[in-house]
Amino acid sequence: MATRADSGEGSCRKIQSGKLSGKWRVQYRLRKPDGSQKRVSRVFSTQKEGLEFLRSLRKDGSPAAHQITHDLTFGDWLDWLIKNDWSESLDPKTVRDRKARYEKYAKARWADVPLTRIDPVDVKSFYTHLRETGVGQHTIIALRVLLVRAFNQAITPYGRVPHFWRNPFALELKTPPRRVAVALTPKEAKKALSSKELDEKRRGILAVYLLSGLRLGEQMALTVGQVNFKENTILVDRAVKLTEKSAQTVGLPKGDKVRLSVMCDTLAAILRPLCEGKSSGDYLWSAAEENKPRMKALTYATWRRIRKEAGLPEDMSPHDCRLTHINWIEKLCPDVSATTLKEHVGHAASGVTEVNYTRPLAMSQSILRTALNALFVDGTS
Repeated sequence: MATRADSGEGSCRKIQSGKLSGKWRVQYRLRKPDGSQKRVSRVFSTQKEGLEFLRSLRKDGSPAAHQITHDLTFGDWLDWLIKNDWSESLDPKTVRDRKARYEKYAKARWADVPLTRIDPVDVKSFYTHLRETGVGQHTIIALRVLLVRAFNQAITPYGRVPHFWRNPFALELKTPPRRVAVALTPKEAKKALSSKELDEKRRGILAVYLLSGLRLGEQMALTVGQVNFKENTILVDRAVKLTEKSAQTVGLPKGDKVRLSVMCDTLAAILRPLCEGKSSGDYLWSAAEENKPRMKALTYATWRRIRKEAGLPEDMSPHDCRLTHINWIEKLCPDVSATTLKEHVGHAASGVTEVNYTRPLAMSQSILRTALNALFVDGTS
């Protein structure tokens, strides 16, 4: 005799006995595109969850979003995302780092678990175990971001999990205290740049960090041809990047955003001797024996030496120089507009108007240049 599950309506009934007593079983017969049928039988803790699942089955009748999740493991799903989604939407280095983090900390636990069988209680124990075995909180949070993103994509847009499903990895975690960034005053920066222990090249590196706000990769890839002393600008059209296999290469800046960075008189005076007598394609800070950017490890080693010779705080990073530069413009250069600042440092515009209806203006760049120059005249604090 045909049952409600066979008739197309499906059923959601309370289990009366056995170890699942008190839970709700949903039964439904899915019709595949090839005409064949498959019976779906799922157990839920509450009647509400069961009825929502049954309604979703009745609504579209498609097995794709429901049948496949019964056997699709988290490991198979993550592999699919890496090859078919993340590789197209994320930077190769980001994909590589996420894959490595997953394989090191989460693969053994979740690779073989079906998406619909991941229990938040088990996830909580998993996070606790990581913490107890010495994994840093920052690493755990980064791993959580990865797991949450992957599961969210299984819900939408790919429909591997029913739309009403809750993400089991999205548990609240204690956030570790954030590192306090170092920001210098113009007076402190001026003192550091005038240090007699710095040679010409290392002074130039520090000046680019502090006075132009370039990112680390942009500074590493800087060539003579990008520095325009006539207009006092730096064309930021390249940056050192890492490939998926950690090889160093040169590509477009972050977000593929080419820009003009304003160069103040102090920076121009420091960079001019470094550029004289060189061709436009020469790197300002090249590898020892060939015209290529220095390797990242050597760049950081050079920074540590600069930090010591210039008397900078021990925990100051190259990125803190960029933060310092932006902080000056925001706090001490009131005549500089927000859009000019974003054009200068390469930040994405926050509004449609800024994106579509503003353009770099020589006048606004002049205001910024004048404001930066004023920070380094005698008597500024």
